[in-house]
Amino acid sequence: MFLAKAVQSGSQCTMTSTPTPNVRLTISVTPEVHATFQRLSKAGSMSISKAMGEWLGDTIEAAEFMAEKMEQARAAPKVVMREMHAYALGLADETGALMETLRKKGAADRKAVGVVRLHPTPPSSNTGGKGPKSTNPKPPGGSR
Repeated sequence: MFLAKAVQSGSQCTMTSTPTPNVRLTISVTPEVHATFQRLSKAGSMSISKAMGEWLGDTIEAAEFMAEKMEQARAAPKVVMREMHAYALGLADETGALMETLRKKGAADRKAVGVVRLHPTPPSSNTGGKGPKSTNPKPPGGSR
């Protein structure tokens, strides 16, 4: 892509072109991807091309990581699988620690405002889960 620039010297004006570092691509996307980036472009008052370019630029580290791992997987798939498994375990550990921190903070916040749960029970649902036991047991033999 070239950027046109007007150069004025004296009474005449000429156009010169200087190359920009960006690469122009033609890509195919699903209608859902198009609609999402169209919304993003309208919200940001920019073209769809610019919205996609900025999004891809903002997520370049993830793409570089995946490209590196895929290249490594071609050479040593088992090593990469072990690494990815270790990443997943680490993420699970971090998520568990975060959940425990939030649980403790919630308990401390409730205690600070005087809210106490007497009987911690799961919320009722309409998915067929068990509710509290009935106080009227069915008669023996049932209904036939």
